[in-house]
Amino acid sequence: MSPSVLNVEKLSIAYGGKRGWQSAVDGVSLAIGQGEALGLVGESGSGKSSVALAILRYLPGNARVAASALEFEGRELRGLSGEELRGLRGDRIAAVYQHPGAALNPAMTIGRQIGETIMRHRPVRHEEACWRSAELLKRVRVGNPERVLDLYPHELSGGMQQRANIAIAIALDPALLVLDEPTTALDASVQSEIIAILDDLRREHKTSILLISHDINLIRRSCDRVAVMQSGTVVESGGVENVFDNPSHAYTKALIASIPALNFTKRDGKLAEIGTTELDQPETAASLFGSKADRQVAIACKGVGHSFGSQAVLHSVDLSIGQGETFGLIGESGSGKSTLARIVTGLQAPIEGSVELFGKRVAARAERRAPAARRDVQMVFQSPDRTLNPRHRIGRILSRPLRRLAGLSRRDARERVGDLLRSVRLAGTTVEQKPRSLSGGQRQRAAIARAFAGAPKVVVLDEPTSALDVSVQATVLNLLNDLQREKDTTYLFISHDLRVVRYMADRIGVLYRGRLVETGSSEQVFRGPNHPYTKLLLAASSDAAQAVSIQAGIAEVTYPAKGCCFADRCPLASPVCGEAEPAPTDMGEGHLIACWRRDELS
Repeated sequence: MSPSVLNVEKLSIAYGGKRGWQSAVDGVSLAIGQGEALGLVGESGSGKSSVALAILRYLPGNARVAASALEFEGRELRGLSGEELRGLRGDRIAAVYQHPGAALNPAMTIGRQIGETIMRHRPVRHEEACWRSAELLKRVRVGNPERVLDLYPHELSGGMQQRANIAIAIALDPALLVLDEPTTALDASVQSEIIAILDDLRREHKTSILLISHDINLIRRSCDRVAVMQSGTVVESGGVENVFDNPSHAYTKALIASIPALNFTKRDGKLAEIGTTELDQPETAASLFGSKADRQVAIACKGVGHSFGSQAVLHSVDLSIGQGETFGLIGESGSGKSTLARIVTGLQAPIEGSVELFGKRVAARAERRAPAARRDVQMVFQSPDRTLNPRHRIGRILSRPLRRLAGLSRRDARERVGDLLRSVRLAGTTVEQKPRSLSGGQRQRAAIARAFAGAPKVVVLDEPTSALDVSVQATVLNLLNDLQREKDTTYLFISHDLRVVRYMADRIGVLYRGRLVETGSSEQVFRGPNHPYTKLLLAASSDAAQAVSIQAGIAEVTYPAKGCCFADRCPLASPVCGEAEPAPTDMGEGHLIACWRRDELS
């Protein structure tokens, strides 16, 4: 192996608090060679991020660190002064974090933020810094970088913001790049592109990478070796293929088993949960999820369109979802998925079109809808922190919708809270806890309990598991399916994870630049033929070891004035594609694809 860029031996970390010292990391050892990528995988609370913060010397004041060695390029990091550390960070060691928007200064343009990093560490003038900033954006595959340099973070999509963060991180060609959950909130195509960018950095600049993630498929596709952490210790390590294909530790086996496969659906059985052994048999699961063909239409969107200023985000969307059905909605960041979800729930009013619930047109805004209509539609957001009031206890958070939506008395609501907690597999003592004392998975289950408090008929789920560990995700997905079977609830399920959509959805809609380009059953969409954009998403989510390189046409928000919305990125595009927008065509059994070249699709 090449000489170690990073060498960590017997690292232990503890945090001091009111209850004394709490161990977070215990005896972790790892080494990363030049140009090598090491993946650190495990659940929330396993100590992954604490290891990264120790390497970067960013641990808080109440942390206690012990290690036999904590070396970078042969230098002991613990002996460096504050000034030496500042010179090292950004120059030889750089980091990219989970939330790209939080890492960028909202009051500064992208060009100024990249240029500031260069000028702080290199004796260059402003003009040269600007030129280098544009070159860096090209390296991370941003189209029209000169225009992007003049934009502010809020004017960029999540994927574009993360590219900008990577550009800042690699501005000075660091020897080590630490990435902490860098693609968690990104869609499949952007995630795949970032993996390709990291591969380029390793190949062309010999950059070493420490990639921290709970996404095992991401680690598999982008790393040479992996270390699996549980409760602060490394329980298994080795080559990526060897560890993931032939795991030896029970915890590693459980993590891998909890990941949905692209060919595994809820009719094939429940997802494996850590600590459980009894799962539905396929024949049992299939019988529980019967045919929805003759069900009443629960949600109907008719000609829904919406714009933000002069930018149109939805174009005449027609959509219907049957009672008791799960409809999966997939597409890139900025495609309009969340806007459509907010229109269905009445949180956003459409510019044109209407929404019907069970055959009756409802008001555009939730506050103008009848009490029954408000009760019938609830929403679960990506982050439970947007749903749960941090100042209130869980019991109060759940009792409020029980009283206001279900009309229960104070006493009946208190009794019903216990039933709600049991339905989402939370202990009865949770009523006395505040959200901050719960884990991320527990908070999301509490948010789901709140959504079901008023016995809704429709629940809109916007990326409900994207920020959760795979094991917690399996628990939440199984829970959602159980609740649906018991209450015949309709789900509009939005996710960028095609494995999760494949597992959950009865039917799927593919949204691109505000237009539904393909709609069909889950089996039809994953079997094909597919719209060229759907084919791109499926390729980006495949189990292939190499990253799928997708040139960043999404970087330039150039919408065709007429014709097919995908024409500027489509490998099958011909002159007719730029002349008029194609209408959805039935490819058989209700499988709709909007493409002029549909006879050539595969």
